[in-house]
Amino acid sequence: MKKYAFLLPLTLLVPFLLASCLSDDEAATDDYCYISGFTLGSLKRTLFTLSVDGEDSVYTTTFQGSLFPMTIDQRALSIENKDSLPIRTQVSAVLATITYEGVLAWRKQDHEENDTLWNTYSSSDSLDFTSPLELACIASNGNSYRTYTAKLNVHQQKADSTVWDKIGTAEPLNSLGQRKAFCLGGQIMVLGEEADGSIVCAMHPTGTSGEWQSITTNGAEGADLSTLQMSGGTLFLSTSSGKILQSFNALDWVSASYPAEDGLKLVAASPARLYALLEGELVSSDGGDWQAEELDDDAAYLPCGQVFGFSYTLPDGQNRLMIIGQRDNEDDTSCMVWAKAWTSDEEGEEPWMFYVPNAADKRRCPIREQLNVVAYDDGFLTFGGKTGDGLHEAMDSVLYSADHGITWRPYDDDDMDVDTLITQAAAEARHIVSTVDDEQYLWVFIDSEVWRGRINRLGFLRKDPD
Repeated sequence: MKKYAFLLPLTLLVPFLLASCLSDDEAATDDYCYISGFTLGSLKRTLFTLSVDGEDSVYTTTFQGSLFPMTIDQRALSIENKDSLPIRTQVSAVLATITYEGVLAWRKQDHEENDTLWNTYSSSDSLDFTSPLELACIASNGNSYRTYTAKLNVHQQKADSTVWDKIGTAEPLNSLGQRKAFCLGGQIMVLGEEADGSIVCAMHPTGTSGEWQSITTNGAEGADLSTLQMSGGTLFLSTSSGKILQSFNALDWVSASYPAEDGLKLVAASPARLYALLEGELVSSDGGDWQAEELDDDAAYLPCGQVFGFSYTLPDGQNRLMIIGQRDNEDDTSCMVWAKAWTSDEEGEEPWMFYVPNAADKRRCPIREQLNVVAYDDGFLTFGGKTGDGLHEAMDSVLYSADHGITWRPYDDDDMDVDTLITQAAAEARHIVSTVDDEQYLWVFIDSEVWRGRINRLGFLRKDPD
């Protein structure tokens, strides 16, 4: 590496740079000066683990920097990786292969005022990216040059860890009995029942600031809040008399165009149909009469207690419905999970599939008091009160399913490690409900305490190239 003093205009350095970069038979000059390619070489990363004797241990691993493309903006004269490098990547000595026309020199952008030295670029010399660099690309004829700003973006948080914050206390929840949480129109909402039977909606902006509001709803009397479903921005509820209510704002409820049936209990909603339990059967309706759904196993295995329903579309275009819940059977050790799949015809011949529990399988969704199931991180989370087998206390385990509810296991490396204070609050809680907002924050309401957490990588903003 050679260094040159910045005592003359930058273009006057060309003869010196050419002398070090060109041989005698490469004397041709032109007016081209631009960087056309930038690829990172092998990078080092610091990681932590526990040694065999339980002591903290530090080690270094490597990965290919080429997996993180560098974007060159020729208008802004900037170079950076839009997808940030993993946390604790070492960037003080980085090898990079740069493709350019002309000759190339670099220096720190935040150089000292009396530091006038430029360094000639060589692919065998390391670059210090602890702060942005200036890359001067100079035409070989000395008539023009471009100065780029180059930087490396590195995550400052562990991608797969979760940070929990106590947002505070939602006073409107103190007087509510049965309740259901959801996100609608940029608001976190909790529908709850007052002692006099009226239904109240407690609302809070999805951010951490703002006050809780409490508004009494219209027309939702007699609603079974556990049956709340959302389809295409419309909310649906079934009542104790089997009537279907709908609302667009969670405050004003009217009768929906679905037949009322005594004992009807909503459990799921797709974009085209509502699904419900009725007299031990699973039925559905698109606004007409309720029709029995075809099952591939005994209807006795349908859940009937706390039931959660989800409608979603896979990347390959396949549509799925899943219902998961508990039966009133003291012999059950895990939840009942059913699923329906279709590509184009929701009313096709494919029956609902029952995921048959296996007593030897320890990866089933456990029976819990105050069961919670939410869609999260391209899968599903389950948590709540203590488990029926007595192995877990309230909120001391959060299980994840990546295979549509078949198997459930903790996140790797305690990524969804629950704050100890949450566990303590949940130990005596009467109500635990939850929802996920549009920013992928998981909101957990433990009686009137409000907690919010998110796996860090779900909040990383990727700067897509223009």
